[in-house]
Amino acid sequence: MVHRKRHKGFWKTLAGKRLSLGAVAVVLAFVMACTQTETDESAPKQRRELVLPVQIGKVIFKDVVDEINSVGNVVAEQRVVITSEVDGRIKALPIEEGSKVRAGQVLALIDFREYRLQVEQLQAEQISAQKDYEKTLSGLRPEDKEKLQAQVQADQSTLDLAVKVHRRMEQLVLDGVVSQSLLDEANDKVARAQETLRSSKAASAAGGKSREEDILKSKSNLDSVTKKLEMAQLDRSKAIIKAPFAGVIISKKIEVGAYAGPGTAIVEMIGSSNLKAVLEIPQSYRGKLEKISRIDFKVEELGLGFIMDENLKQRVRVIPDANIFSGNIKVQVGLPSHFNTLFPGLTLEARLQFETRREVKHVPSISLVIGEKGTVVYIVEKEHAKLVPVRAFKERGGLVEIDDFTHQLNRDTQLIQRGSGAVFPGVKVFLTNPEPKAEPPFNAAEKGKTRLKGGPRGT
Repeated sequence: MVHRKRHKGFWKTLAGKRLSLGAVAVVLAFVMACTQTETDESAPKQRRELVLPVQIGKVIFKDVVDEINSVGNVVAEQRVVITSEVDGRIKALPIEEGSKVRAGQVLALIDFREYRLQVEQLQAEQISAQKDYEKTLSGLRPEDKEKLQAQVQADQSTLDLAVKVHRRMEQLVLDGVVSQSLLDEANDKVARAQETLRSSKAASAAGGKSREEDILKSKSNLDSVTKKLEMAQLDRSKAIIKAPFAGVIISKKIEVGAYAGPGTAIVEMIGSSNLKAVLEIPQSYRGKLEKISRIDFKVEELGLGFIMDENLKQRVRVIPDANIFSGNIKVQVGLPSHFNTLFPGLTLEARLQFETRREVKHVPSISLVIGEKGTVVYIVEKEHAKLVPVRAFKERGGLVEIDDFTHQLNRDTQLIQRGSGAVFPGVKVFLTNPEPKAEPPFNAAEKGKTRLKGGPRGT
């Protein structure tokens, strides 16, 4: 109303004056501008909100069996170079390279005539030493013992006679027939006869057994000869070189007629009873080996496939050194002993499977967004987009396993799929599919039940 009154007064002023046509036009333009300004200021303010169309989906929960494919080789658990332990010329090599041998089979023969003669000589010495030892234990010969015993008896008789003479002399002295000097001589003979008898008895007793030091000396000599004989017999046995285990001869290191000394290489062989597969896997799977549940093997060269799903925790062992270039680690797997067709050097393929993880969260790969804040997904909350940080792992069939470490995703979550790259936190969204259908379930545990054909179950 104020503006209208001002306009009426302005027109009355103009009516009372005569203006040129140009001035009238300028004034008219000014009035129109003022009128337009008044109209704009009086109109209510209106602002349009940004709305983005999106397509939503569901978070999928499924059981997962982790698996990894690898290529490896069959190797022998035992690989040795057999060497000579004694001196001698190689007399025979009754084996060929590539031939299979059993445990205890003769691989090489060293000329052992010298060792045989040494054994025979020491056997004779042992017999002699044994007799000497037995003689020392038993003491003197029987005839020597009889002589000593006879001497004791003779000395006893001498003593008895001296005692009788002494008694007669005592009576004669009392009767005054003989002098005291004759009695003294009788006493002296008795004393000497007693000493002689004591000495003969001691000699007879000593002849019944040898001295302790003589026995020890004889025993030591016998033990020494026996040990020399055992060493000679051992050297003779070492001249016959035998296979320490069942296996395959890789190469001969010496020829017949050549001279071998201690440490000279004779043959190289590998064991065939205990084979293992050496596989290379990413280092990230090292901690999962405790939960390994099954390994599918396939040997293209033999057209053979077999499965191992028992006692794997005992059969699988990690080789400590990792590949410095790829970061991978090597794993040894003990192979079943009943596969006689396997041999070292074969190449095999393996698929390692681990225990089932239940109800693992997955999202379609199209819903993942990688930006400055890392890997995220967007969900719909109160008609607006909300950012949820996640960690993404392996993709399988268009679905990506995630770690929802903030615990915001569940079965009812409206997950933005198409349009996720255009939205931002807080923007209002319009759902083009208000009732999304869950994608067909992907069950890696069921997928892992397929077996390689052509082989029995391993043990």
